[in-house]
Amino acid sequence: MISAIPRRYAQALLMIAVERKAIEQYENELEKFRQALVANPEVQEFLENPRVLPQEKKKALDRLIKSFASPIIYNFLHLILDKRRENFYPDIIRAYNKYADEARNIVNAEVWSAVKLTTKDYRDLEQKLKRVTGKNVRLQNRIDTSLLGGIKVKIGDTVIDGSVTKKLALLKNQLQRTQFKEIGVKE
Repeated sequence: MISAIPRRYAQALLMIAVERKAIEQYENELEKFRQALVANPEVQEFLENPRVLPQEKKKALDRLIKSFASPIIYNFLHLILDKRRENFYPDIIRAYNKYADEARNIVNAEVWSAVKLTTKDYRDLEQKLKRVTGKNVRLQNRIDTSLLGGIKVKIGDTVIDGSVTKKLALLKNQLQRTQFKEIGVKE
């Protein structure tokens, strides 16, 4: 769950991005910034250190983003620093990505299968999920060797379990109920 502060910053940036038709551009620039922080954890610690003077933090931030940040992202990241919210950078980026996906009508889905899906199966599943959800689906295939066969799909909070394991469990349950009915036991 992303807290209110990162959501507000992300929503504000998204409003600007929609107005300027730059949703993906800003998303890419924020991703480059996130990757730079991950690649340089000492810089992230420096930026988040409350004892470091803001002007020193700005210099470090400038060195980190000068090669890729557009003026809007440059000013946005500096505003966060000015407001002393730099510890929220990762959450703000995550929230922006979520809102950007919503604005582009994209939903993330995970599919678990015993083996990697073929390209054709992957595309077919993507299209079926698109028809079901009415949204563009960004599908991620995960291998689950515990599955005997079939697939399990998760979109948001909804899980569609078409695995052989689930079907066997349902069959077993159905057989048990049938046996009880045959001997006259009511459920």
